[in-house]
Amino acid sequence: MWQLILKEDSKWVKNLSGINKKRFNSEPSFNVKFPELKFPSNESELPEVIKIMDKYELDSKIQNDLDKDNNKMILDVVGENISDWEEFIKDVGIYSIKLKMKYKRPRPYEVSDKIESITNTDDSPSFPSGHAMEAYALAKVLSEEYPDKIDELFNVAEGISLSRVIMGNHYPSDIQAGEKIGLLIAETYLASDIKKSWQNILKEWIDCSSCGKGKKRRSCGRKDASKGTKRRCRPTCSACKDYKRRAGKKGKKKKRRKGTFTLEEKYGLHGWFKRRG
Repeated sequence: MWQLILKEDSKWVKNLSGINKKRFNSEPSFNVKFPELKFPSNESELPEVIKIMDKYELDSKIQNDLDKDNNKMILDVVGENISDWEEFIKDVGIYSIKLKMKYKRPRPYEVSDKIESITNTDDSPSFPSGHAMEAYALAKVLSEEYPDKIDELFNVAEGISLSRVIMGNHYPSDIQAGEKIGLLIAETYLASDIKKSWQNILKEWIDCSSCGKGKKRRSCGRKDASKGTKRRCRPTCSACKDYKRRAGKKGKKKKRRKGTFTLEEKYGLHGWFKRRG
C-alpha cells in the first residue's frame, strides 16, 4: 500500500498555464467517481526514476511522438481521426488537471537536481500522469470498437506511459495511478448516457467527409492495415454501410496482459521502442 507523507507542493500549483487554468475551471460532460489515491514519498521513488532514465534512451523523434503526439499515436492504431475524439480527450484532460491540483505532487525535477525538465508538457503537478490517463482511457474505449486491436492499443499506451519516467517527468506511482484512473474514466464513459445518446443521435446513416456527400459520395474502400479487410471508415458512414467492422477471433475479445511496471523487469522496454523505430 502506498503511503502519503507531508511534502512540499509542486510549484505549478500556483503557476498553471492559461490552458490548464481553463481546464481546471471547466466541467466534464460526464461524471466519474474516483477513489482516494495515495503515493510513496518522492525521495523513496527518485532512485527508481534515475535508474530507468539511465537504463533507457529514446530516439529524439520517438520521444517527440510519445510526448507531443501521444493521442494521435493511439488513434493511428485503428485509423481514427483525432478531431472525432476531441471532446473525450478534453474530458480526460479536465479530470487530469483537477486530480493533479488535488494531490499537488512536485515533479521529479522539482525534487532532485539530478533531473532536468526537457519538455513543456510537464508544467503541472505530477500525480497522476495525464499522459497515462489519456493513453489508457483511449485504449480501453477504442478496444471496445476494435477488439482485434486490443494488444496493439495497450502496447502503445504502455509505451507512452513509460516514456514519461524515461524522460524524468514522472514517478512510477504516477503512471500506475494514471492507468487506473484512465481505465476508470473509460469504463464510466462506455456505460454513460452520453455515449448512449450519441448512438441514438447517429443511428441513421449519414454522409462523411472521407467518402463525399449526396449523389457524389463513393466508398473510400478503407482497409484494415493488418489483414487488408475492408471496414467502414466511420460507424455511421452511408457510403461504407456494407463494410462490417471485424471482431476478434470467433467474436471473442482478447485478454490483455495487465500491469505496467510489474512486467518491466521480465520484458524490458527496449523491444517496444525498437519496434516503433
